[in-house]
Amino acid sequence: MYAIAGDGCKIWYEGGARPVLLIHGFASDSRRNWTDAGWLRVFDGALLVDLRGHGQSGKPRTGFSPQRLAADICTVLDTVGLATVDVVTYSMGGLVGWELARMGRVRRMGIGGLGGGTAAREDFERVLETLPGNEDLRPCIEGMAGHRLDGEPPVPVLFAAGDADDLAPDAAAFAAKLGAQFVSLGKRNHFNAISSRLFKQAALDFFGS
Repeated sequence: MYAIAGDGCKIWYEGGARPVLLIHGFASDSRRNWTDAGWLRVFDGALLVDLRGHGQSGKPRTGFSPQRLAADICTVLDTVGLATVDVVTYSMGGLVGWELARMGRVRRMGIGGLGGGTAAREDFERVLETLPGNEDLRPCIEGMAGHRLDGEPPVPVLFAAGDADDLAPDAAAFAAKLGAQFVSLGKRNHFNAISSRLFKQAALDFFGS
């Protein structure tokens, strides 16, 4: 199914029977990030959204700031009739979830694979090299590079990261600085931490489900 963003971009979504939203990372999509990694076995009926430029959503050349991507998700939430949701994000999705929380649409949020550092252009480029076939995402790099999680957490937050995640090496320290919860995903790296049972269970416990 699709919701239509303010600029006409088609935003793909599925689910919504459960008020839990899953926001994927850069150069990924809902299927790869969440379905294939087993998250729907934990959060059956969760709302899946492909961010613009990704997966089954439209692929415009503009509109890739965290605020614009969060506004796209607000359109989806309005379409399915969900005022607020619990949210699990991964990597770049955490920047989007942070803005969504500032918009008053989030109750609690689990952020995986992201710390307090600035989103670096070279990190996005490295992901493109690891996951070829995503050259049309260069506008997303332009829109997201330079952003970070700034200010106080807008909602209760749980951070999770693998000890070998070189894209979120400061996640534990950043969580401590914010007074937020943190769970280590052991020896996992940025690309395999998403399937961690520890991450799933920590999110389930954090949401009180």
